[in-house]
Amino acid sequence: REASPAEIADWEAQKAQAKHVALPAADTGDPHLAMLTRMRAKDVVRYGTKAANLGEIRTANLPGVNIPDGFGVPFFYYVRHMKQHGLDAKVEAMLSDARFPTDAAWRRAELETLRKAITEAPIDPKVLDVIYRRVRLKLGGRGVFVRSSTNAEDLPGFNGAGLYDTVANVVGRDALGVALRTVWASLWNLRAVEERSAFGIDHRQVFAAVLVQVGVKATAAGVLVSTNLYDRSDDDGFTINAKWGLGMRVVEGQKIPEQIIFDATNDGTKIISRADDPIMLVFDEHGGIKEMQAPGGVILTEARAKRLVTAVRLFMPLFTAKVLDVEWVLEGETMWIVQARPYVGA
Repeated sequence: REASPAEIADWEAQKAQAKHVALPAADTGDPHLAMLTRMRAKDVVRYGTKAANLGEIRTANLPGVNIPDGFGVPFFYYVRHMKQHGLDAKVEAMLSDARFPTDAAWRRAELETLRKAITEAPIDPKVLDVIYRRVRLKLGGRGVFVRSSTNAEDLPGFNGAGLYDTVANVVGRDALGVALRTVWASLWNLRAVEERSAFGIDHRQVFAAVLVQVGVKATAAGVLVSTNLYDRSDDDGFTINAKWGLGMRVVEGQKIPEQIIFDATNDGTKIISRADDPIMLVFDEHGGIKEMQAPGGVILTEARAKRLVTAVRLFMPLFTAKVLDVEWVLEGETMWIVQARPYVGA
């Protein structure tokens, strides 16, 4: 029979509730730039989920689990930048406008204007000096990745993959200032706003922290999901994607990656696909990234896959999620873990 209006309303309410995502509370009053070695999962309230998750793994000090050194730039500095230039008022006016939820073209234009204002507003020189000093003293002045770490990503039911921006191989004080503002502004990317709206997230409660992390000169990179995505009855399989060079193309889904299923119990490897992209992304010696010829051949050898899976199995007990989504990079034969979050869809 045809559903009644009450039944339809009840179904729609259940669907909306299933999509609702509760954000971690945000402490916007703490200016401390905490190193990953001093960060735990509970620090999500100041440094966002990406940084807090990595901090939890880093402070566990597990043998064979490598995390690039880094530190968090807390929500405090994003909020300060927004208030200093009256950008918080612009956000409130935009969100309060009746056109925001109904007029897609208007919303797109307003978000573009807002992002431009955030990136063009000058960062406080004293703030930039403090952050850059930490890069020089604690990270050796090396090129760094400036990565988003909001309180609206890497959550159970909402991973936010690809919504916010990362700036790779940032070299120098001025470039750091540009990168920080770029990541802050990406909180208001159109795709990010649309996705948060679809999951019932209150934009007023979303804040941007930043993870500043030593840039690993990756020879290959990819994503591991700690289950067999093709056979959910397989309790021992790990799905691993990889590409030569830096991992942006894998994460952004621009190219077909190499993909295998690795069985942790017998070291068995099932090949799904092999990467055939002739181009890889690498660091430019002057900052930023460039393209070069990929070496070709197999990325996910049995030995590499085993080292990666062994490392992930060591830190999986630190998370309540049964299945993890892990980003990794390969430098020579060293595996580095650069992100870990609950897998959405498990």
